[in-house]
Parts: sequence; structure tokens; C-alpha cells
Amino acid sequence: MGWRYRQVSPFPSFPLHYCSLLLSGLISACAVNPAIGERDFVLMSEKAEIKLGRESHQQVVDQFGLDDDPELQAYVQKVGEQLALNSHRSDLAYRFTVLDSAQINAFALPGGYISITRGIMAYLNSEAGLAAVLGHEIGYIAARHGVQQASQQ
Repeated sequence: MGWRYRQVSPFPSFPLHYCSLLLSGLISACAVNPAIGERDFVLMSEKAEIKLGRESHQQVVDQFGLDDDPELQAYVQKVGEQLALNSHRSDLAYRFTVLDSAQINAFALPGGYISITRGIMAYLNSEAGLAAVLGHEIGYIAARHGVQQASQQ
């Protein structure tokens, strides 16, 4: 009896189909950024992005509290929603919140959460001013800046 030649894989416990799954995962992580049209390497799904934003938003609300004017909250939400319809991520459910803070600030969190303080609202003289601030923050979400930062950490 002669001996038989057998090819030995350098990765015997790592079958080829796992390699293809890994490769497809890495390729999908290099998704096209809808705002700039270029590939981004992010390791966070949209579902995870929304979850991160929801959790972070709750922490912000716990820290600052919500402005107690429901009409103002509804107005900011309405203006923000109209703007978001024209964003590169119009399918995302955006949430606009007025925080009970005298600080002059507005910011975006991953997943469509945008906060604006009553402090900055006092400086805005028109709906156009509010739209400019909210549109700026929508741009951060459309470009997935928060997701990029989280992927780099």
C-alpha cells in the first residue's frame, strides 16, 4: 500500500464559508455615506445606531430635563420633521427635543436624536433661524458623524 497525498489547510478549524461571511461583513461595514457619497468604514448597524442614540438621549434628558412648554416642543418637532424629509436619511425617525437649559447649544446624537436648548431658542429670531440650527444638526446625522466617532473609539 502506498501513501496518499492529502492537502492540509493552514486554517483547518476556520472553514471557507466563515471567511466569506467575514469578508462580506467587512465589505458591508464600508457602506456608502449618503450625505457625502463616499465609503465609510463603520462597524455599527443602523439598528445599533438608533439604540445608542436612544440611550444617550435619555441620559441627556435626565441631566438637563425637558422644557415644560408642550407647544414649543411640538413646534420644534414639526419644523425639524419638515427639514428631515429633505435629508439624505429621510427614512430615519427623527426626534427633536427642547432641553430645559440656559446654555446656548444644540447637538445631534446618533440615530436621529436632536436636542436644542431653551437658551439658544432665546437667540433665534425666526423660524428660519431655528431651521438653520436644526438643519445643521440633521446634517451630522445624515453624514453619520456620531457613528463614525463611535466606530473609531
